Amino acid sequence: ATSGYGLYVKGDTLTSGVNTITAIGSTSASSTAGSEQFGIRLSPSGGSGSSLYPYNQPTSYAYGASSTTQVQIGSSSGPSANTTFSLYYVGNISTLTEAGSYSATLTYTAVGSY
Repeated sequence: ATSGYGLYVKGDTLTSGVNTITAIGSTSASSTAGSEQFGIRLSPSGGSGSSLYPYNQPTSYAYGASSTTQVQIGSSSGPSANTTFSLYYVGNISTLTEAGSYSATLTYTAVGSY
């Protein structure tokens, strides 16, 4: 796209039936074993694309989206055919997390700006 693009994510946190893993939220946090957490981070390489705060922290994660709320995680202000984005996930449980098979469906969207 001549004027760049935006990258977005939408979807709920990890769930198992009615049980959920707590999403980290819109402030980045480090992975902490023994603490219930779900989050993502985005790391670009090459080109002019970039990840946006709080998803751009090299050693921490965030997740503020839901099934009804889409959040922007990356962008470019101009054409960027050579950017590769790596996506990292964290999922931790605590001793109070309910047993189950947890999963999430996340939808990633790239929107061009012209």
